[in-house]
Amino acid sequence: METKSVRLPVAVADGLDQDYARQYHEDFVKRWDELIDWNKRAQGEGAFFIERLLRDGACRVFDASTGSGFHAAQLCAAGFDVVACDGSPTMVRCADANFKRRGLNIPLHCYDWRELDPRLLGTFDAVLCLGSSFCHLFDGGERIDVLRQFRQLLKPGGTLLIDQRNFQAILAGHFSSSGRYYYCGKGVSVSLGELNPSLCEFVYTFADGACYRLRVFPILPSQLRQELAAAGFSVTGSWGDFASVYDPLRADFIIHQATPA
Repeated sequence: METKSVRLPVAVADGLDQDYARQYHEDFVKRWDELIDWNKRAQGEGAFFIERLLRDGACRVFDASTGSGFHAAQLCAAGFDVVACDGSPTMVRCADANFKRRGLNIPLHCYDWRELDPRLLGTFDAVLCLGSSFCHLFDGGERIDVLRQFRQLLKPGGTLLIDQRNFQAILAGHFSSSGRYYYCGKGVSVSLGELNPSLCEFVYTFADGACYRLRVFPILPSQLRQELAAAGFSVTGSWGDFASVYDPLRADFIIHQATPA
């Protein structure tokens, strides 16, 4: 779908918006894999992340926003040494069940990003923060602090892969959800609710009428690259829907790769 480009008032997110873990309540998380459809997502995504990590010589990988565990499971099956983490207890329980169902022995933690400590977790060749999860942080200074936490988890020369919804396109009135790469479930539609330069609300409507909402900060791709630089990273590449050449007003998701400067 597409939305009209209109000038909307700026609103300040309330405490519930900023409490990301509460947005992932149990009923919603139980249906998360129905929204994603692991098999179709794997087909659409292909070996993109595996190839990026192999090219950089990564072996030990930290999945900082594992959600229901899709990327951690994919990377573990590909031979990487993976540690998974999420700040939502309900998502961690979901990922744990998925790992056990697939016979995968993946260490799994429930940590807020601000609690990440290399003394407890060790260091990694790569850190992943996917699923547009980083946009749950509304404060720019806090985002930079979290990026510094990710940097501390990286070994020298390590890689950070972080993605985001293409809020440049969304705020310009070009929202789309193709269902080819990310939310692939056939019985689910993704639309927009409240939208302004400080808040973006995604509405997930299932075939049986169940409806759930996520409210995030619409960080622009250029802004995220600036914050990466402020946190001590050098951005080495950006992709739109896994393509290095893309229309910045049409891609659903933007992926950034960065290394400590």
